[in-house]
Amino acid sequence: MTGYGYTYDYTKTMFMKLFLASPNTRDGGSHVNCTFAEALDVIRKTDALTQGVQKIIYLVGWQYDGHDDRYPAFFKVNEALKRPEDETALDSMLWLIKEAKQYNTIVSVHVNFCDVYEDSPLWNTYVAANAVIRDRNGAPDPIENYNGKPCYKVSFKEEWESGLFVERFHRLLDLLPIQKLGTMHVDNFLCCYNNCPEVDIAEMQSYRDKILDYIRLCGIDVTSEFPYREGPAGRETYSHFCMGTTMYPISTLGRIPAFWWFDNLTDEEVCALPPAYFGGGLCHDPAFASVLYGNMHGEDIWVGDNLTDDKWCAPFLRQFCMVQVPYFWLCEHKRLSVVTAPDGSKTVTHESGIVCRGIDQSITQNGMTLKTDRRMLLPLPHGTMSRTQSTFIAYSDDAGEFAFTVPGTESITDENPVSAHVFRITPHGNEPKDDAEIRYGAVTLYLEAGEAVLLTL
Repeated sequence: MTGYGYTYDYTKTMFMKLFLASPNTRDGGSHVNCTFAEALDVIRKTDALTQGVQKIIYLVGWQYDGHDDRYPAFFKVNEALKRPEDETALDSMLWLIKEAKQYNTIVSVHVNFCDVYEDSPLWNTYVAANAVIRDRNGAPDPIENYNGKPCYKVSFKEEWESGLFVERFHRLLDLLPIQKLGTMHVDNFLCCYNNCPEVDIAEMQSYRDKILDYIRLCGIDVTSEFPYREGPAGRETYSHFCMGTTMYPISTLGRIPAFWWFDNLTDEEVCALPPAYFGGGLCHDPAFASVLYGNMHGEDIWVGDNLTDDKWCAPFLRQFCMVQVPYFWLCEHKRLSVVTAPDGSKTVTHESGIVCRGIDQSITQNGMTLKTDRRMLLPLPHGTMSRTQSTFIAYSDDAGEFAFTVPGTESITDENPVSAHVFRITPHGNEPKDDAEIRYGAVTLYLEAGEAVLLTL
């Protein structure tokens, strides 16, 4: 376990989603984006591009006919994703979970604990237990609409007190080895105001906390979509985007180790909350996105035609180099301050002389530039399976010969240069290039446009 009681340290672990399927609302069945067999090919190539860094991939649309289908149930694996050689889709999913481990990848599930649909096997059970958000007259109240169907919300209080949550959660654990995997992703885990009988946001949060604490006792990390600061208060709002002028405290602190979107935190909280305690994610706010970096999503790249002929590999590699690797490295250095300029851009200062400037998307250390908006050279994180020696990643959007600063090598002199082995990173494995010499903390490399290389000392 990590220092904060989580199974994984998400500052050294990539966590991503892979979208498999969605319901075909017109003809029935599934629209398939990626089968289980195709998913393993994506995982294998991703491991090559990421140099064996520990990864978690949450499967989206693995159940019933796909994403957002039949909740609150999640007890059947999507048959459209099955391998031809397997007897059942469950067999194929278990095969993928097992095979992915050889590529430094934990495959787990993306689920939703909040949504309820009328065609769910559990619809009548949840309505009978009053475990669905209701209007003032006591009728189930649809709040959103997905896949062309009204989407109701779970009232966590009644679900917990009735024992329904524990029952359905253990049915999921009986189906899949999630306890052995140690992590799962819970989508859109929001607290909604219940009108009849009245359950306000603060009380609903307390029941969500009970659910999160129970899952933690089962040895499973819950990553989720947002840092949940519900608001505003009020009988007519369901706070479905976690936004508003009156905000509740974040009750998920210490319960959710990492989240998809880094939103709704103040500058002071960004500095005070260590990323290994409550971090990860990307940020919708471009001012923060350009200085905090974050855990790349993957999901937006592994879709549609991109999955054909490895077209996803180039944009994935760029995001890994320009977003993920900076995030890994910055998480090793404590944040000291966040300053907002008159133009709205932010500057974040870290210990060890590190400064991230949003105005030009640069990272400097003691005045030396390590990253610009077009290229970078940074170390891979300590503690990953790839870090058996000093290893660095360099990348450039442009072709040419560039001098890169190599952090931590400033003492290497002209008289005693160090030779670095250089490898071109590809989805099929690293390809050796000519060695390069490091002198006075710098190395000169020739890179093609969009090329990334690994340097080992």
